[in-house]
Amino acid sequence: MVTNLPAKAKAIWAKAMMAKEPEEKLELLKQFYSSFPKHKATERLEVQIKRQIKKLEEEIENKKKKHGKVINIWSVKKEGDIQVTILGTFYDTLEFFEKVIGLKVDQFDVYTRPQIGTLKIDSILLQILLCPFDKSIGEEKQKKFSNLLYNADLFLIILPKTNYASYFNELISWLEQNNIIINARKKEVKIERTTEGGIRIVGKSKFITEEEIKNFLREYNIVNGIIKVSIETTLEDLETAIFGQVSKPAIILCNNIEQEKEIKKYYTGICNLNIFFEKKEFLKKILEILGIIRIYTRRKDGIVAERPLLIEKGKAVIDVAKIIHKEMAKNFQYAKLNRNGEELKVGRYFILEDGDIVEIRSR
Repeated sequence: MVTNLPAKAKAIWAKAMMAKEPEEKLELLKQFYSSFPKHKATERLEVQIKRQIKKLEEEIENKKKKHGKVINIWSVKKEGDIQVTILGTFYDTLEFFEKVIGLKVDQFDVYTRPQIGTLKIDSILLQILLCPFDKSIGEEKQKKFSNLLYNADLFLIILPKTNYASYFNELISWLEQNNIIINARKKEVKIERTTEGGIRIVGKSKFITEEEIKNFLREYNIVNGIIKVSIETTLEDLETAIFGQVSKPAIILCNNIEQEKEIKKYYTGICNLNIFFEKKEFLKKILEILGIIRIYTRRKDGIVAERPLLIEKGKAVIDVAKIIHKEMAKNFQYAKLNRNGEELKVGRYFILEDGDIVEIRSR
């Protein structure tokens, strides 16, 4: 639900976001936290702001102690097509990683550096990161693992065989402390502030209009910026983005039917898979959740590319041409398309489907 903050609180937040110095931002965040009433709708926001205050305090303290640039090895840049972070107990994640990825992991190494593997399914490269969440790890080590959450396209959550409901609740609470919530689908909301140009909206939501988005942002004194939304975006998603929270889609791996039924009570619509899943079914679910499709390009000599392009569902032929080369899109004439063995001649705005093979013809 939307928090419905008072105007005074929104004004203080706007000042906090404009603050350049960490000390000034910290003071304004503390004022902001004190400026709004605490109730059911603001519970999540309270946790977020406390986390941001604590993080700023640590940054200011570390700045006093250290000089020079510090490289964070725990922030792993995305490589391959899709980055998947595996969450679960220490031994469950290790066992899964070794079985599915085929890499033997030294337990000591898990604590000292990120464990990264690659899983190839139908020419799609999945970058797999190991991120155990376990009380036995300790707060400082657990904090390091939290860095592996933010670049992920999707979370893969492994439920333990016993006490899975309480474990799942603790995991969700930990994610929320790190300003992350999980959803059934990718609900991308990005707010890029600019100094001029007004509010420009990229994408379209089936739940809120452009005018509603602009009016809501103005309440937080956001009058310039590029706002990226998806078809599933709600006002609540927009507000959580304003306060720095991110949404991540997830797949939950269950050991049995009982677990699947129990988890559905908490998150209706979240994808559940049996832990002994088929890899092709796994990939299919990932693509569906992320809202992307595979498009294979074909040269004039008939050779089809081994690796597909991954594009957003609902895109047209011209979007593929733009990815290949801007001149190809500029000089586009038509495209030959193979769909399920049937050859078609199509125009620039023909909507693509998963598995289509496209040959672009340009002047």
